[in-house]
Amino acid sequence: MKTSTFARFVAPSVLLMLALLAMPLAVTFYLSVRNCTFDMETVTVQQSGPFGSSESTTQRARVDANGKPIQLCKYVGTAYFRSVLGLTAQSGQAMAAAGEPPDASSAPAGSAVNPAASKSSQEFVGALKFTLLYTIVTTPLVLLLGFFIALGVHHSAQRLKAIFITASLLPFIITPIVGALAIKWLFRDGGLVPHVLSQFGLSIFWMAEAWSARLLIILYGVWHSAPFAFIVFYAGLQSVPQDSLEAATIDGATRWQKLRYITLPHLMPLIVFVALIHVMDAYRVFEPVVVLTQGAFTTSVQYLTYHILSVENNPYKASASAVLTTLGIGVLIIPMLIKTWREQRNGR
Repeated sequence: MKTSTFARFVAPSVLLMLALLAMPLAVTFYLSVRNCTFDMETVTVQQSGPFGSSESTTQRARVDANGKPIQLCKYVGTAYFRSVLGLTAQSGQAMAAAGEPPDASSAPAGSAVNPAASKSSQEFVGALKFTLLYTIVTTPLVLLLGFFIALGVHHSAQRLKAIFITASLLPFIITPIVGALAIKWLFRDGGLVPHVLSQFGLSIFWMAEAWSARLLIILYGVWHSAPFAFIVFYAGLQSVPQDSLEAATIDGATRWQKLRYITLPHLMPLIVFVALIHVMDAYRVFEPVVVLTQGAFTTSVQYLTYHILSVENNPYKASASAVLTTLGIGVLIIPMLIKTWREQRNGR
C-alpha cells in the first residue's frame, strides 16, 4: 500500500482520536497547572426597608466593560498534584480561595505533620490501594469466567446457544448504574441475600462493613465485565483450526492437552486484548463505588476526582487528579503493550 493511500485511509481515525482523546487530555493537563480566581472588590450596599435604610459591606467580583467577571489566572506548576498526593500543607480548596498554590512553608512552625496534608495523603493512598486491588483481583477472574462460559456455550447444543448467549450478555447490556443498584438491592438489609443467609443462621450487614462493601464492588466488577470477555473468546473459538484439533485427537491427545497446546495459544492475542481493555476499565472504577458505598468505606482514584470536583468545587485540583489517573492507567498497560509490540515485530 502506498504511503499516500495509507495516510488517507487512517487520517479520519487519527483526526477523530485527536478530537476525542488528545485534545481533552491536553486541556485537562493545562487546567491542572493553572489556578484562576475572581478579582474581588469590597463594596458597600445600601438596603432600604419600611423601617429605614441600612448599609452593609460585602465582596463581589469585578466586571469588565462587557459585564463579565474578571478572572486572575496564573501558573502554579505541580502544586495541585502535590495537593492531591497530600504533599502540601494547604488543601486544594484553600488554594483556590486564596488564589495561591499550596506551600509547605505555610505550615505552623515546629509542626511535624500537617493534618490537611496527612488526610489528603491518606485519601489518595487509600483510593490507589483499593483501585489496584480491584484491578488485580477482577482481571484474572473476568478472563477465567469469560473463557469458561465461552467454552461451555461453544460445546453446547446448537438449539441452546442463542439462549445461552443472550443470558450471558445481559449483565454487560445493563447500564452500570442499574447493575450496581441491582447488586445493592440484593445485598441491602432486608434484601434477598441477607434473608436467605439468615435462614442458615448467618447475619452479615453487607453495606455496613468495609470488607463486605469492597467484596460487593469486586463481585459487581466480575459480573459486569465477564460477558465482554465471553463474547470475544466465543468469537475466537469459532476460528480455532479444526484440522489441528482432529490431528491431535487422532494422536490420542486429551481434552486438556488440546485446550493447552492448541486452543489457548490460538486465543492468546485475544486474551491480551481483553486484559488490556479490562485493566483500563477497572482502574477507572466509579459507578459501584458511588452506588454501593458513596465513598463511606472505600474510594477509588476516579471517585476521588469526582469528590474533589463536587465537594471541594475545585476543577483545577480535579484536573490534576484526572491526570494522575491517566498516568496510572498508562503505567499498568505500557508493559502489556510493549510485550504485544515485540511479539508482533517478531512475527509471532
